[in-house]
Amino acid sequence: MKLLKPILQKITHFQVKFPVFTILIILGFTIMIWGGASKVQTVASLELMMPSTISEIEAINTLRDAHLGKDGLVILLSVDENSQNRLGNTHVLNYEVMQYLLFLQESLEQESSIIRIESIVSYMKYNEEFMSISSQEEFEEMLQNNQNPYFQEQFEQLKHQFISKDSKKTLLFIETDIGRDDESMQLFIEKVKAIVQNSGLPSNIVASYTGTPVIQQELGFLVNQDRENTQLVSLLLVFIITSIVFRSLTTAIMPLLVVFVSVNWLYGTMGYFNLPISTLAGGVAAMVVGIGIAFAIHIMNKFKLERKNGNSIPESIELAVVQTGSALIATSLTTIGAFLAFFAGVMPEMGSFGLLMAIGIFYALFFSIIGLPALLIIEEKILYYIKEKARFGIDNEYHLEGGEKIQ
Repeated sequence: MKLLKPILQKITHFQVKFPVFTILIILGFTIMIWGGASKVQTVASLELMMPSTISEIEAINTLRDAHLGKDGLVILLSVDENSQNRLGNTHVLNYEVMQYLLFLQESLEQESSIIRIESIVSYMKYNEEFMSISSQEEFEEMLQNNQNPYFQEQFEQLKHQFISKDSKKTLLFIETDIGRDDESMQLFIEKVKAIVQNSGLPSNIVASYTGTPVIQQELGFLVNQDRENTQLVSLLLVFIITSIVFRSLTTAIMPLLVVFVSVNWLYGTMGYFNLPISTLAGGVAAMVVGIGIAFAIHIMNKFKLERKNGNSIPESIELAVVQTGSALIATSLTTIGAFLAFFAGVMPEMGSFGLLMAIGIFYALFFSIIGLPALLIIEEKILYYIKEKARFGIDNEYHLEGGEKIQ
């Protein structure tokens, strides 16, 4: 730690001499690195969370390369029970819904990422009588008066497979092989949903979606949502607790700024270096806030203590950074080492989580030593300026001509 002392002293002296310049430099780099935050990707594919070298993953990837490995996406068309339209469809086994399914299937078949589509019309479209009808009446007559026993048997099988018993639901099954590519999967689902809506849904019919690609997309959405919520809640709780403990809003805001900038730098780094966030790493921001706030509070508390003991601002800053900062560096290195040990695990997601935590803790330590001292100096100057400006003019009336103050 003796080697750290002269380095920390130089860092402290620079911030004492140029506090505003120090903050401006950090602010400038923060704005630059913040651009990477929008590039952070979410890993929702279960395969990407597992080692690609295990036999099961290698097998499914081999099948996909041969266009044999398939993921299922199901489009469920249902009668809207809450609809107020009395003239709309009350069941799916009718001419309008069948024609819509036929048009929808033909539109989806144009997508190269779709391997196969199955619905009741996949088989009905090969029936000449079905393809020749043009109204609901003709459709009902075909179902009721068809004398072909083979058609009747086949149609009953199709109903059992694709239509619910109450005839209020029917499904369209899509097979694709994009499960290992999160970005392509999301684009594919969005495109399918757009085709479903733009194909003109029949009246009183609503579409819903399920299957592995949809579930994984929803998982990615939930990870992002939890990431934002946990980060916001953690910052809010830290602010409330530090405000109560220190009984000062300004004192509570400064360590909050340290962890806020640390998290922003972490997300920026993730975006620029293509470090995705997964289910396990979704709470990494809240954990960085929880660990990093302790660094800032230790240094800030030491500074406040030295000021109360009568030391000057430069002396107090130097004691806080050199003494407390040295201890924080030692504890931070051990914590970072512990998280980097996650790379010893087999799961890639574990290693990713450990790396992100290590980066986040490093940033929290960095800004507690470079940035927080400058903020503390600026705070002292601002409070002193406000205190001097807040003096009332009547204050002079409490002094005699000789300078003696009236008690």
